[in-house]
Amino acid sequence: MKKISLIALFQLLLLSAIAQTKYFNVEGFIYLDTNENGRFDEKEKGLKGIPVSNGDTIVITNSKGKFVIPADSTASIFPIVPTGFENTGSKIGNANFIFLGKQDTATTLALGLKRVKQPSAFRVGAIGDLQVSNQQEISYANHTVLSELASSNIDFNIFLGDLVNNNIKDLPTIRHILEKLPTKSWTVAGNHDRNFVPDFQQHTFNMDFGASDYAFNYAGVHFIVLNDIFAVGAKGYEGRLTEKQLRFIKNDLALVPKEKLVVISQHIPMVSVKNKADLLSLLEPYRKVLILSGHTHKATRHHLAPNVMEIVTGASCGNWWSGERNWQGMPVSLMQCGSPRNYYILDFEDDDYRFHFKGIGLDPSLQMTVWINGQDTLSQHIPSLQELKTNDVLANVYAASDETLVKMKVDDGEWISMKKTKIIDPNVARIVHQNKTGIYPTVFSRKAALRTSASPHIWQGELPENLSSGIHQLTIEAVESSGFNVSAKQTFFVK
Repeated sequence: MKKISLIALFQLLLLSAIAQTKYFNVEGFIYLDTNENGRFDEKEKGLKGIPVSNGDTIVITNSKGKFVIPADSTASIFPIVPTGFENTGSKIGNANFIFLGKQDTATTLALGLKRVKQPSAFRVGAIGDLQVSNQQEISYANHTVLSELASSNIDFNIFLGDLVNNNIKDLPTIRHILEKLPTKSWTVAGNHDRNFVPDFQQHTFNMDFGASDYAFNYAGVHFIVLNDIFAVGAKGYEGRLTEKQLRFIKNDLALVPKEKLVVISQHIPMVSVKNKADLLSLLEPYRKVLILSGHTHKATRHHLAPNVMEIVTGASCGNWWSGERNWQGMPVSLMQCGSPRNYYILDFEDDDYRFHFKGIGLDPSLQMTVWINGQDTLSQHIPSLQELKTNDVLANVYAASDETLVKMKVDDGEWISMKKTKIIDPNVARIVHQNKTGIYPTVFSRKAALRTSASPHIWQGELPENLSSGIHQLTIEAVESSGFNVSAKQTFFVK
């Protein structure tokens, strides 16, 4: 008899469950968890007027904190946490929500909240793609991005999907690791965090993290988290929002004043979502919307509408924990766009925000890579760099967008406009060439997952002719009407 793998058996059980899906009413209540122990105790009172959702419908708790909501066994039930409240229990916010796939639906659901003081100015970490495949890569994450987050002054983190790399059995391990961080976190579902069963693709994720579609408020800012992984075929997917999700967003936004800042987090960038126009139409009345995403392992930024900007955060694993190891034994894992492994820091205040690219293990001021032709003798051996002119300057501005204006000057000279160009990043070109010629990978390193494709955020300029012999200083500034403003200085030598 042919043996069946545990994964295949699990898939069959899920398919069987799909055929038996039943719809029913769920009763529950939201209570004030006064002793903050994460469970309902006698004399703890219900909270009136709290929105509760099943990822579609939204109901409001009555004077005793009670609610009744329709659901099925694939649903998650969660309160839309108001400003001035937080979940009790797990330090991962959505892990406190109730996934009905592992719940006795005949019992009354109880979800606790506590009152908290939330500062008007607060800081959020937006972290893309940990994407760990095994214990070694979990160790890389622990020693780099997670140790950095553990000592930061961030108020809470949003992990933007692909916590693991298809090994969903490790999702509980990642949950336990994130719960060890000193700050709270929220998690987004990614395409590598799912089961390969179309209607049950988030079953395992929700078993560990409660919900993959939800919303919450913090200090007056409204956050919406979406699972935009739409299954196509046995293992394929595309970026898409379902009609159910769009109804949830519409119902949720009906409770949010139009002047409030709305932040949406999902895995696949909204710029690539097939029916993004449906979402943008719902967001059109809102003063300002920020969208956060991961997935591409590139840092990019897009203006989707006059009131909507998207930050594609890049990946905290870089290009999948690949490449040469540094002095700490960690793979450099440079991303295809030429950006280092990173996350974003978001500062919120007065219904507005500022954003900052943060290279992992690097000084916060590092916001671009500057390459000046002829300064590094290795450049003459790299085919793509040999094609550039002798006085060319390339600036790779990590957090830039198509609307960014970049200029340069030498010493106290005139500003010179730089032109956005499609070209491979010089550092990526170097690694690709050394991969092809057999210099890399060295022993115990893994070949960098890099190709010869262009970076989306490089600007090109030319040094003035007839510069005097000696040392000069190059200054580069990148600015945008949105408030984006970064700069770099670099000295160089002229013979």
